[in-house]
Amino acid sequence: MTDSEVKDMIVSAWKNARKNAPPASNQAKGYVHRKRSEVWVNALAEKLVELYERDPGDIRVFWRGQKDSDFILNELLFDVAVCELEETRSIDKGKPLPFVNKCLWLVESELQTDNSRPIIVDLSKLVMGSSERKLFVAGLSLGELKKDSGDRRKGEVLKMCKKAAARCGEPFYFCFIPHPKAWNELDVDEYGPSIWLLHEGEWQPILQ
Repeated sequence: MTDSEVKDMIVSAWKNARKNAPPASNQAKGYVHRKRSEVWVNALAEKLVELYERDPGDIRVFWRGQKDSDFILNELLFDVAVCELEETRSIDKGKPLPFVNKCLWLVESELQTDNSRPIIVDLSKLVMGSSERKLFVAGLSLGELKKDSGDRRKGEVLKMCKKAAARCGEPFYFCFIPHPKAWNELDVDEYGPSIWLLHEGEWQPILQ
C-alpha cells in the first residue's frame, strides 16, 4: 500500500465520518463527542475492510463497531486491528480454530485536545503491538486550526510523540483531524485531515 493510498483512505474515512456524525442535541456534549469519535473509528475500520475485502487471504478487521463470529469479540486490543488469520485444530473435537498469523494495521485514535497524557498512553499501545503498518490519530480544536497556532500545536504533538513513535517501527503514520466538538461549525470541512509519515526517524508531511 502506497502513501497515496493511505492518504486517500484517511480522507475518504473523514468524509464518511462527517456525513454520518450525529448532530448536536440536548444530550450532554461529552456524549455527543464520544459518539462522533466512534463514528470516526467506524469509518476508518470500514475503509480498511474495503481495502482488504478482495484479498485472497483470510483478512479480518477488528473494531468495537463489529463483532467477529470466530473470536466472539469486537476489539482485539486496539481501536482497529487488521489481521491475517490462519487455522489450527481444537484439542478435543478437532474443530478449526482461527488465530492471528500476522497484523497488517494497528490504529489508535485519541482526540482529546486539553490533555497530552492520553495521547502518550494510547501511543504506547502501538509500541506494544507488532504490525506491518501503524496509524495514530490525534485531535485539534477548530480554534487552533483557524490560526497559526494549529501548525504550532501539530509540531508540539509530533515532537512529544517522536520518541515513542520511533519504537513502533516504520511505516508509521500520524494524522490530525478536528476535534468532534468542532464538527458543528459550518467551515469545519475546510480543515480536513493532515497526515505525517515517520521516515528514518523524521516526520515527513504527506498531506497538510
